[in-house]
Amino acid sequence: MRAFYFLMGAAGVCLGTTLSFEAAAQTCNPPRILFVVDASSSMLDDITEGGTTVSKWAAAEDAVSAVLSAYGEAAQYGLMMFPGSSGGCATGEINVEIGANKAPEILSALSAINWSASRQTPAGQSLMASSKYAGITDPAYNNYVIFLSDGWQYCSIPTGSTPVCVSAADCTLMSVDPCPSCNPCQNASSDPNCKGKPADGCFCVRKWPVLGVQALAAAGVSTYVVGFGSQVDAKTLNQAAEAGGTALTGCDPNSDSASCYYQATAPSSLNAALADIVQQVVVDSCLGPCDIPGERTCTASGWSACDAPDHVECTSACGTKGTQQCVNGTLTPCDAECPDSGAAGAGGAGGTGGASGQGGEAGVGGEGAQGGKGGEGATGGTGAVGGTGGEQTDAGLDKPKPPAPEDTGEDGGCACHTGRTAPSPIAAAFVALMAALGLRIRRRR
Repeated sequence: MRAFYFLMGAAGVCLGTTLSFEAAAQTCNPPRILFVVDASSSMLDDITEGGTTVSKWAAAEDAVSAVLSAYGEAAQYGLMMFPGSSGGCATGEINVEIGANKAPEILSALSAINWSASRQTPAGQSLMASSKYAGITDPAYNNYVIFLSDGWQYCSIPTGSTPVCVSAADCTLMSVDPCPSCNPCQNASSDPNCKGKPADGCFCVRKWPVLGVQALAAAGVSTYVVGFGSQVDAKTLNQAAEAGGTALTGCDPNSDSASCYYQATAPSSLNAALADIVQQVVVDSCLGPCDIPGERTCTASGWSACDAPDHVECTSACGTKGTQQCVNGTLTPCDAECPDSGAAGAGGAGGTGGASGQGGEAGVGGEGAQGGKGGEGATGGTGAVGGTGGEQTDAGLDKPKPPAPEDTGEDGGCACHTGRTAPSPIAAAFVALMAALGLRIRRRR
């Protein structure tokens, strides 16, 4: 009995260990996703699709709302918009701290933005600031930034004379020294301070978004890049996606057209881009019953159940397709059937045999010998021996044919009926004569 209780206790320890291991295996840290969204004044421009016109900002709100609705529990989310709350060229700020169940706060912040002030595009500074945000750089999580912009890196900071693109504080943030001195003036600029000045258009800081993404990568953060509309700086966004470790297949970072990043030209393609990115981030592969591949997501309570189909495709021995069902953890036999073989094919027509050889002409029978004297038996005349069969003629050749034999009865050379059971009298006489001659020859010897 003691042995029994000992074994039961050991089993309990083992069972407890197994259960604890399985429970631990189901725990997970959901990924963290920070939306870094361009909220410059140009995002109020309209965009039309299918006869419906909305602002780019409204389309962005809808796209973010859609992914939060679909995958709200599968990740921790946060929000940064740029420029900051004071507008102008202020560096972007964290509007919603990253965490679980943040969808309501994010959607509220997107809709509450103040559009009255001039809002420019300090994309590089904002990405650099996000790389210093502890909420997205915690190594205990898989961290991601989704960077959405509709334009170029651009700021016009007044100075009382020629405006500048960046401030000294910007250069400190970006760790850039010396500070670039190009101006934001453009050919069509109405700013009187740009009159007579070269139209630099802030080209000297064009690559600042790439610097920001490189800083995120150094902090262990992957950055997905989404361009929206037709006024984006495709080359810079290509290089940002490459630096962020998320370049698309076929990426050419030096191309002036979209190659490495997600380019959305309409609300529907923006929705698709964000959905594809978030799905890549939050969905993990797994094996369901019968080891059928499926997908799962990490939630606050751990991994979700593996969402796998209950069947797999299969192929029969003859190549037809079918399915196998997973029943109680076992796959059923493949239900593919081979087609019936059908009725046996008709045999090919037999080849035409060659013409039978014509029998040779029968030999003319010799005359019977005269009866012998004094009791000697007369030896009969030699019977005719049938000719041998003629050679088979080659098909198609016009060779003369020998006359047909009299009834041969069989194919072949013998001109006699092979079916007879006894030799003809002439043949018998011939045989007897030959035998007699043989005896005489022997006697003479």
